[in-house]
Amino acid sequence: MRIALIHYRLLRNGGLETRLFNYLREFRELGHEVTLVVSKIDPEVVIDPAIRIHQVNLKKVPKPLRMYFFDRELGEIIPEGEFDLSFSLGRTSNQDMVLCPGNHLGYLKAMNKRFWSPIDRLNIYLDRLAYRNSKLILAASEMMKDELVDLYQVPASKIRVLLPPIDAERFNPEGKTRKQELRENYGFSKNKKSLLFLTTGNERKGYPFLLELMQRITDMPVELIVAGVKPISSSLPNVKYIGYAEKPEELLWASDGLIHPALYEPFGQVITEAIQCGTPVLISNMVGAKQIVSPNVGKVITGFSFQNWQSAIDNFLRTDFDIPTNFAIENGLTVKQHCQKIIDYAEQIK
Repeated sequence: MRIALIHYRLLRNGGLETRLFNYLREFRELGHEVTLVVSKIDPEVVIDPAIRIHQVNLKKVPKPLRMYFFDRELGEIIPEGEFDLSFSLGRTSNQDMVLCPGNHLGYLKAMNKRFWSPIDRLNIYLDRLAYRNSKLILAASEMMKDELVDLYQVPASKIRVLLPPIDAERFNPEGKTRKQELRENYGFSKNKKSLLFLTTGNERKGYPFLLELMQRITDMPVELIVAGVKPISSSLPNVKYIGYAEKPEELLWASDGLIHPALYEPFGQVITEAIQCGTPVLISNMVGAKQIVSPNVGKVITGFSFQNWQSAIDNFLRTDFDIPTNFAIENGLTVKQHCQKIIDYAEQIK
């Protein structure tokens, strides 16, 4: 099959970019002919030389407008009939299928943003074009599917829910055997349970809420381990910031649980990565991955009542979870399973 993969950036940074590398590798291993259409490329990135790269030069275009002009260029790059499947990872409209890893109207609604900037309006416009012109939309969660129907009036028949894949070779339960060693290496408490918060942001991920929650439970035998980009500083005795996570899988193996009280999270791949590592999760009902969090792998908390979350943490730390060792395979979350579903959908729309 001749496949065109479309994404604005080819960088070793970010969840979508990681998925792009997985797609490039897996589709080539499956024997497909792959063309990558991209604009920004990290010169240090190395990919299979058999993959053809078509780079769109947008250096002279102001940054806020680059996605708009990138999409316009695609109309010339992907003529009718040249590819068996054209598949975009973001806000473009000249393809057969498009991922919906998130959407801008859903974000604005969840964050209660009533004033729309010109960039907000441009993102919404690009969203609408992508959903209108694509033959099929692959939503990252049932929550995203509902938002596409409710906020963008996309017909449900045009949407398939395809959960993000897990790199099961990297995230797996085998490292749990090193839990005590890793706890010592990272300076986790010897006397407290450790809840991990992996962050790439603050407000949307629920970090301000989490800090106030920790302030209310300083007498509980639990600590919060914060890893990722520099968050809001805290002097709380039960909060420890350990910096950027080079090896998040080691932190997941070392932790007693992952906590993710996001105000809005279209899916939250860290949730399934934690479970695949054998670490139970405690998340808000605003996280798309809630659809895959059963009682044997974690707990989902509705709303943001401090009292409810305090009780949930106490109950969470007393619960013995029974996480299956082959969680990814059971739920169709391996990269191979995920890519095969994309091929199946491509066959359906041909």
